[in-house]
Amino acid sequence: MALIMKISGEDRQNQKPQFSHFSHRHPLELSQLHQEDNAVCSGCELDILGSAYVCTKPNCTFLLHDLCFDLPRRIRHRAHPKHPLGLSSSPPYDDREFTCDACGHSGHAFTYHCGTCKFDLHVECASLPEVENRRDHEHPLVLLCGSPEGGAAAGVFVCYVCRGLIGKGCWMYACLTCNCGAHLECAGIPLH
Repeated sequence: MALIMKISGEDRQNQKPQFSHFSHRHPLELSQLHQEDNAVCSGCELDILGSAYVCTKPNCTFLLHDLCFDLPRRIRHRAHPKHPLGLSSSPPYDDREFTCDACGHSGHAFTYHCGTCKFDLHVECASLPEVENRRDHEHPLVLLCGSPEGGAAAGVFVCYVCRGLIGKGCWMYACLTCNCGAHLECAGIPLH
C-alpha cells in the first residue's frame, strides 16, 4: 500500500522553483549562500558567496554559481580559432583532470574543451578580460594568449610584479609599450 501525501496549496506556494542543468542529474534550486557555508562551485571550483543553484537532494553537494549555470555550451575563442570549444561538465580524460592551456593549473570540473586538439580552458580563463588596468603600471595590459615570438629574451618574460619567469607559451598580461608582462595571477586575475 503506497503512502500518498497531499500537498496543500500553501505548501505548494512555499516551494522554490526547480531547475535542471545538463551537468547534473538532480533538480536544482536557487538559494542564497553565506560565507559560513564554505561553498565551492562544482563548475569552476571557486568559492561561492551569494546566489547559487543548489542540488535539492539530501547529501548531494552539487552547487553552481549563477554565472556557471548560464555558461554557453559552445564558444569560439581567439586562442584556439581552428575549432569551437564545447563545455564539458567533467574532464574527458581517464584521470578526470585537465591542465588549462591558459594558466597551466589543473582542473577537475567544467572545462571548455576541444576533443580534436586536446585543448582545455577553465571557464574563468575562457572569459578573461582582453585588457587589464593596474595602478602600478601607466599603460593598459593586454591579454596575450601565449608569449609573443621574439619577445623579451626570445619569448621568455620576467613578470614585472613578482619577478618570476613567465614560461614560453604561457598566457600573460603584457604592456606592448614597455615590453614587459605579468602572470595572469599577478595582474590581479583570481585563478586556481
